[in-house]
Amino acid sequence: MSKFRAGWNVQFLFLGTALSVLFLSEPVVAQSSKKTNVKQLNLQADKLKDSFIRESAEIARKYSEAGDYEKSREMLEVIQSIQKDVPGVKAMITQLNEKLMSSNSSDLDIDVARNWSTPAGLVAKGKTVRIQAMGTYDFVADIKTTVEGLPHGTVMKELADGIPAGALMGLVVSQEKGKPKLGKPFLIGEKAEFTPKDDGLLMIGVNLPAGHKSTGKLKVRISGYIRRGSN
Repeated sequence: MSKFRAGWNVQFLFLGTALSVLFLSEPVVAQSSKKTNVKQLNLQADKLKDSFIRESAEIARKYSEAGDYEKSREMLEVIQSIQKDVPGVKAMITQLNEKLMSSNSSDLDIDVARNWSTPAGLVAKGKTVRIQAMGTYDFVADIKTTVEGLPHGTVMKELADGIPAGALMGLVVSQEKGKPKLGKPFLIGEKAEFTPKDDGLLMIGVNLPAGHKSTGKLKVRISGYIRRGSN
């Protein structure tokens, strides 16, 4: 009887050891399988990303050849959002920005006697416009004063704040609740790249006091995101 019990004890000990080995080894096998699956998924993800980048670059190239530089740039920016260090993408975006700024150009004359030109064109919120100007004119202001000089602010209050007297400037007239809203004047000078905060009409003029008798015309070229009345 003692031998029978001893035999069963040995069998139970063996069975317990076997079960312990089985339960302990199962997570190891599962972990190994999971690691293999993750590696395979990583490889698939990398292949998918590479394929997407190649196809996006090809679409960007075709957009550029078709003259749609904005769509081309958008595709390249998508590539950058996925992988920032793709060779050549940053340089291509810079080139497209310059093409956008130099394309769609039109010329107009600014008659300084009128202070403000007719609307230069429609601009869009967040879309940059490039304005270049050249020329000289006669700044004539019929202002009377005494030996004490001009009272403080007499002339300056009629000029746009923060812009030199006589300088070329611009502003955007947008709509707010169905009424015209004047934007803040910005300096143009010889050249400016301006990004509107609202959709609206771009106006270009000269920062001159009321009642001036200035004469002359300035040449202005506008390019980038602007739609002229004739377009």
